[in-house]
Amino acid sequence: FLAALAEIEVAERNARRIGRHLQQSGLPGGKTFATFDFKAMTSVPRARIEALAAGDWIETGANLIAIGNSGTGKTHLLSAIGNALIEAGKRVLYSRTTDMVQRLQAARRDLALEAALTKLDRFDLIILDDITYAQKDQAESSVIFELIARRYETRSLAIAANQPFSAWDRVFPDQAVTVAAIDRLVHHATILEMNGESYRRRTAETRRTTTRTRAATTS
Repeated sequence: FLAALAEIEVAERNARRIGRHLQQSGLPGGKTFATFDFKAMTSVPRARIEALAAGDWIETGANLIAIGNSGTGKTHLLSAIGNALIEAGKRVLYSRTTDMVQRLQAARRDLALEAALTKLDRFDLIILDDITYAQKDQAESSVIFELIARRYETRSLAIAANQPFSAWDRVFPDQAVTVAAIDRLVHHATILEMNGESYRRRTAETRRTTTRTRAATTS
């Protein structure tokens, strides 16, 4: 009886911890594997996605980079992996790159960049969404590189980009910084090329078809 109570207490404690970490993660709601349409993700095999969700790469500080056009499922995929890792006991932080840039620039202005980066060290994985969404100036590129360099080979990053590496020099103005950032990101990385059919459009069409089928069945 006492052993059973102890197991219940441990399970409840774990559930509270997971709930707290999910709340602190900033992950967008609803983007889990339960809502992920594997059939629509034609560019990446399901077995490969499930292997990434297992999280072995996190243990070595490796990175994950998803490159593809808008609507190809990058955010949903990385968020689903992030949710799975939290369930497995990892700490994950999701941030749009623009938000992370603002956060780190504010810390630099307050002469507290090192403290801000140290605070981010507690996360096993940081997901940076839309890293190439808009052109960045020298100061913005600098703080992103500081984060990449800080986590190199020690903590993992997951990056979503809508531009191939060859176009990153149009987003980051300093070519030397661009080359150094890419070098650190890809050195120990899994790269997912997701330029197939639009995941967003295909899942929307699937939902519409399912709705019409159900309506026809019940009428």
